[in-house]
Amino acid sequence: MNHQVKTFAFRASVSMAAMLVATPVLAQAPAEQAPSLGDIIVTARRSSENLQKVPVAVSVLDSEILEKQRITGARDLQYSTPSLVVSSDPLGGSTAPVFQLRGQIPAQGSDDTVVTYVGDVPVNSRAFAGGLFDLQSVQVIRGPQGTLFGKNSTGGAVIFTPRKADTDAVSGFIDTTVGNYSYFQAGAGVNVPVVPGKLGVRLSGQLTRQDGFVTNISGPDGADKHQELIRLSVVATPTPELTNELFVNYFRGRQHQNPLIFTDYSYGVVAFIGGPSLADAVQAEFDKQQALGPRKIDYSARPNNDDLDATIITNTTSYDFGNVTLKNIFGYYNLKPKLSLSQTSTNTPLVDVAQNKDQNSFTEELQLAGETDSLKWIIGGFFSRDKTVTTQRTFLFGGLANRTYSTDRYVSKALFAQGTYDLSGLGLNGLKFTAGLRHTWDKRTGYLLAEGYDPVNQVFVPDQPADNTRRYKNWSWTVGLDYQVNSDLLLYAVSRHSYKAGGLNLVARGVPDELLTYEPEKLTDIEIGAKATVHVGDAVIRTNVAAYRGWYKNIHFQQLANCGSVATFVINAAKGSPKGLEFEFDAALTRNLRVGGFYNRTLGKFDRFALVQPQGCTVIGAGVDLNGATFGNIAKDSAGLNASYTLPLQGDEEELVLSGNWYLRGDRQGMATGGVNSAIEGYQLFNARLDYNRIGGSAFSAGIWIRNIGNKLYVNYRNDTRALSGYNTQSYGDPETYGIDLKYRF
Repeated sequence: MNHQVKTFAFRASVSMAAMLVATPVLAQAPAEQAPSLGDIIVTARRSSENLQKVPVAVSVLDSEILEKQRITGARDLQYSTPSLVVSSDPLGGSTAPVFQLRGQIPAQGSDDTVVTYVGDVPVNSRAFAGGLFDLQSVQVIRGPQGTLFGKNSTGGAVIFTPRKADTDAVSGFIDTTVGNYSYFQAGAGVNVPVVPGKLGVRLSGQLTRQDGFVTNISGPDGADKHQELIRLSVVATPTPELTNELFVNYFRGRQHQNPLIFTDYSYGVVAFIGGPSLADAVQAEFDKQQALGPRKIDYSARPNNDDLDATIITNTTSYDFGNVTLKNIFGYYNLKPKLSLSQTSTNTPLVDVAQNKDQNSFTEELQLAGETDSLKWIIGGFFSRDKTVTTQRTFLFGGLANRTYSTDRYVSKALFAQGTYDLSGLGLNGLKFTAGLRHTWDKRTGYLLAEGYDPVNQVFVPDQPADNTRRYKNWSWTVGLDYQVNSDLLLYAVSRHSYKAGGLNLVARGVPDELLTYEPEKLTDIEIGAKATVHVGDAVIRTNVAAYRGWYKNIHFQQLANCGSVATFVINAAKGSPKGLEFEFDAALTRNLRVGGFYNRTLGKFDRFALVQPQGCTVIGAGVDLNGATFGNIAKDSAGLNASYTLPLQGDEEELVLSGNWYLRGDRQGMATGGVNSAIEGYQLFNARLDYNRIGGSAFSAGIWIRNIGNKLYVNYRNDTRALSGYNTQSYGDPETYGIDLKYRF
């Protein structure tokens, strides 16, 4: 057991012991005072089921947990969920979350390994750049997906469920938060039953402002927030059988990147590429950065902007025929990110990128689901059409190098069916068998126009435009058994197979044939798990554990190469074996004391690894033998602990709630090839808050909070390309922040 795991066990024991000592546990409390956890409903299999009865590794954060733990952004989710890592996309903007589950991370430029959803509709993860607001719940589903969910994925799915309009009651809220770094956030919402019982409308919005965490001497500060968000939910139930749910979301962000900080420099590499004068200029910038430290830069060459306009529309119509339900799910989103990024945040550019995108997605899904005494089934079809237009300018080693225009069109069609059969009728009480099958047809079409810059004549010289079309067809499947031993214990075993689509490298001029396209990656796994509810005296403890082992083929890998210009390419580099163990618990120790936490051990190694090395290209990591090596992007150990204590005042009319959480992430080893998935040291974070709810029996509440207690300086992204480009840079997580919340609910 390493030092960090020992630290986890020690802190967990001390924290829980202190709380138990401070709060007496009464034996045989009256029923109205007995601790309770309540049921948690999940939609991990596209229908509403009890969390403890569904044979799927899934974590659920409801609206109460989101508020108590101050989970306001996508990155906060990882502090409460096993096996989840949320990092930044360096070319997607510092607010673009990249979701990683069970050690599976998308190569930069490829599709998401973990697909995010608004309700039943798959969306790009940038759709939640503005944070988590007015949500009913967040579900994190681990393991390969594709049999039931709209998009195939090898890692899992994260489902964001917004609050829906209520057709029966008027309600609303007003929230205001102020904090350090001039933080100001205001949100409000109102729900109106336009036609009671038939038509409800919910309108909500949020405005956020915050100064940057990184001071810029000669330009806008980095990692600031300047965001607006508005949402509309309309629910219509004209008859008891017919329901229509409309959701519209618009987000606008005008902020700046969390800048990469120059931490190491190789003078010889830069001198070889750009000459001694460039190397001298960069050396001076490097020396200045070392004097400035990790949270200050001097950068004015480009705007360092991280702008986004995002529109999401979903519409779900369902009709209940009794034992059969017909559901149609429509989705559309448009994202327009505009950003610039300097790999070193220096005015003499080594590798800088300015990129604008226009992304459109249209999805349509039709489901037919039914249930009898022994069989629960669902069949359906799915269609999606995505289009991404990208304009990019690249500045390399002192000047403008090239610009590219690309269009990526992706059409996916699928048919699927899945059923769960209760074997109790055959004398096998409590035993159920599940099987699902899906066939998907994908088509990807790409266009690239690249132009190189001629510094002598100061003009762009275009290459021959490139067109490419690839078609893929693949199967996904699920087969499993689950055994309900008794009302408090479920055992299950499942095997799944899914894939992530292949694609095209539309990134640079002069791309050799070997790097033009890449094939789908595929993952087959086996998972065994147990879900138990334990009663110890009056305490109720809910525990979930899962162990898994996978077989990974054609793994997408991010390869950095110079084939006339420096670029990142997606390749099929490897076969691998991910495996791990996950444990989480939630305990109501008394009526007022609740404790929860998780631990995961994530492992994985390459069974075979080989970079693509076209003639005439310089490939970073060429010649490195990774056969049998550990996946470089994995932090083997992660853990979290949270607790809340509620002190009633004047009966149940008002209350004080003290809550806090602790999170540990172990060291990330990094890739021996360098350049991508660079090594990062582990870290621990502590957060706390105190809430005074229903003050004086009124609808007003107030709270104070502090995050990253002790102002821990930790790295959330690192890019070590000293061997190819002469630099090592990294960005840092949020500093210590604190503030006051004021809330009004009606």
